[in-house]
Amino acid sequence: MSTTESPELRKATPTIITHEGIAKNGCTWNVYNGDSRDVMKTLPSNHYDTIITSPPYFWLRDYGHENQIGLEDSVEGFVNNLCQTFDEVYRVMKPSGVFFMNIGDTYYSGKGESKGVDKKSSKRRFGLRAVDKSGGLGIGIKPKSLIGIPWRVTNEMMSRGWVLRSTIIWYRQHALPEAVRDRPRRSYEFIFMLTKHKDYYFNRAPLMEAAQEDMWTITARPKAQNLGTAPYPDELVERCINIGCPEGGKVLDPFLGSGTTARVGLTMNRNVSGIDISEEFCHYSVNQLRSI
Repeated sequence: MSTTESPELRKATPTIITHEGIAKNGCTWNVYNGDSRDVMKTLPSNHYDTIITSPPYFWLRDYGHENQIGLEDSVEGFVNNLCQTFDEVYRVMKPSGVFFMNIGDTYYSGKGESKGVDKKSSKRRFGLRAVDKSGGLGIGIKPKSLIGIPWRVTNEMMSRGWVLRSTIIWYRQHALPEAVRDRPRRSYEFIFMLTKHKDYYFNRAPLMEAAQEDMWTITARPKAQNLGTAPYPDELVERCINIGCPEGGKVLDPFLGSGTTARVGLTMNRNVSGIDISEEFCHYSVNQLRSI
């Protein structure tokens, strides 16, 4: 383990802690504890083959960190902070690289308090939302509206140079149902596939036997070891890697969470890197990677 400090870091996050190792299969792994916007500034350009991540959703989790993304007072602030991170993703990804982003939507309640509970994560229950208490989102929508976060983010990404190649529907089979009574319960999320250029690595073979190439029926994985996260399942990462990352390639997750991307990538003979602002999440991921 080594500790480095970047002069470009914001004052609230002056230190980046780096954990690294080599698995028995010869592949390398790195886990960086720090703000992903700052950590990636220290990483080389055009380096990673595949980026797989699920960024923080807008006002759905509170991880207790000053610089966390997701609790901004406006939709525009959230989209801008997330896309600033993805600007760095764009830089560090190879020209032939592929970016898979899993992101969910948020409802504007108008009152700030959810009528239900989230059994997947205790970090969901943070009461009155500042963005709602302030009197509205300022984007011309009425209370109880779905905000359209995934499309607001991807539209902004395209304005910054990204190519949106596909929208994949992940049907979250056997997921815990939402506690709602006045609309259909959601059973799917988006996986957005983005690239830097029109030419990139893509292995279509793993999808050819599927009934629908752009709708993935994958069982939702239960909560990870009391970390308070809602991780995506191993199979989702496996599919992204199989179609978007060459054998022996490099995978990055800028919002590592409980470490699913890095752990699965390492077992699939890829070199992996992950970044998370949470020291707890990083230690959990490091222990997993050291055991492979």
